[in-house]
Amino acid sequence: MWIIFLIIGLVVLGLLVLLIIAARYQRDYWRYLNIPHERPKKLWPIIRQIMTQSLSTDSMKVKHYSEIYTKFKGSGPFCGFYALLQPRALILDRELIRQIMIKDFWNFNDRGMYCNQKSDPLSGDLYGLRGERWKEMRQKLDPSLEGDRMSWIYGCLYEEAEQLTQTVCNTLMKQPHSTLHIQKIMRRYVLSALAKCVFGLDAQQRLKYPLEDFEQMTEMALNSHKHGYLMNLMMIRFPNFCRMLRLRRTPKPAENYFLGLLTDVVEQRENSGVRQQDYLQLLLEVKALELITHQYEADKELKTHLQNELAAHAVVFLKAGYEQTANTLSYILYELALHTDVQARVREEVKKAMERFEGNLSYECIQSLTYMGQVINETLRMHPITPYILRRTLNNYPVPDHPKYMLVKELFLIIPTHAIHHDPDIYPEPEEFKPERWGSPRDSLQEQGTWFGFGVGARSCIGIQFAQLQMRLALALLLTEYEFTLNSRKPLVDLEDGIALTLIPLGVIEHGSEERAV
Repeated sequence: MWIIFLIIGLVVLGLLVLLIIAARYQRDYWRYLNIPHERPKKLWPIIRQIMTQSLSTDSMKVKHYSEIYTKFKGSGPFCGFYALLQPRALILDRELIRQIMIKDFWNFNDRGMYCNQKSDPLSGDLYGLRGERWKEMRQKLDPSLEGDRMSWIYGCLYEEAEQLTQTVCNTLMKQPHSTLHIQKIMRRYVLSALAKCVFGLDAQQRLKYPLEDFEQMTEMALNSHKHGYLMNLMMIRFPNFCRMLRLRRTPKPAENYFLGLLTDVVEQRENSGVRQQDYLQLLLEVKALELITHQYEADKELKTHLQNELAAHAVVFLKAGYEQTANTLSYILYELALHTDVQARVREEVKKAMERFEGNLSYECIQSLTYMGQVINETLRMHPITPYILRRTLNNYPVPDHPKYMLVKELFLIIPTHAIHHDPDIYPEPEEFKPERWGSPRDSLQEQGTWFGFGVGARSCIGIQFAQLQMRLALALLLTEYEFTLNSRKPLVDLEDGIALTLIPLGVIEHGSEERAV
């Protein structure tokens, strides 16, 4: 009997030794390869972080990546660092960024996000898919968001922008001395526009699906995690194994809500035969085309699959456009309030454009606002939507012209967007808000590796045109009605801290007509 216990003990000891060797190898991975790198943390702080599930926030990651970028810039095409015990690469070289995002994109089109279309249909979107499945879906959706299609749904977005100005006006009339949370209003505006234009929730539909419920389910889908920290880590690190276990990320109540909502709205439209001028109608046309061109699946199975795809397409607008667009609008208003000369110039541009178009704020008028576009670009430089870009290597990739540098298969890569946008070698005086940076012709090749306002390359944001319209409409209507100024020179540290503005209706000079916004 003692021999059995001895054998078991030796096996356990051997496994522990192998585990320690593997952990040691992981911790020294970049040193063995002789790649410049940040030293890993001690083992105990890593274990404590895993056990307490103390996650790093985005702001903490941005600070960390910026420090690494500043320390190792110029040392090579990339440097190494560790996320817990996992080796990762932080890209330093602009040419390598272009190769990853554009030239050799086929090898880096994985965002490192868990996706399980069968068990979790809402995860099967452009964010989560990779390889050929991502390529096929992107090709199907790209035509639906081209410029001519955006002009077709312009009226839908314009109505929501008008409602935004009405909301501000009502607040001024009812509570002229109260506070106004600018981010909250922008979030409500963007969410309402997405609900109407992407999910088909007009005034009639909102009787059954109130915007409050829609907002609650959106927050659940975006910010609630079905599993704990360790399980989510496993789903990202070992996606194929987790798919075998049928693990999912979307909370079931949120999935049922969005699938039920869209099934209901789509059935009503298909039964009525009425074509609405919104983005949901464009998705329905994509679905109809798929039904015509695919004949190899059972009819019911195909329809269910396409309906789930349609829902995933719609929900990705919430994932990629809700908080991001609202936050960017809030930052733009902050920067315009801080730089009143820029604000006055944008307002004047809007007025002159409307004069050229006979007082009509049409799609063509909005698209002609060149300086407003520069303001948006500069805001996205200073306050990027995505402070860093995550990619995973699909196959081993030798870095051109750097023999000792290899991006191995399944390695996670970080492109430090915020650090690059604030690099004084690329953008002189990076902390200064200067829309004129974007006034002269720019080198498109250089911009591909130095500005990531809406991403770069084939996997850039598919909803660029949609988001631009939302922002331009809101800014044009608000700036023609109100003047924004700061009542404090305190610099903005974090959007969650609030933005202190004074909002004054243009043409009104009576005392007490201002609105404090935070």
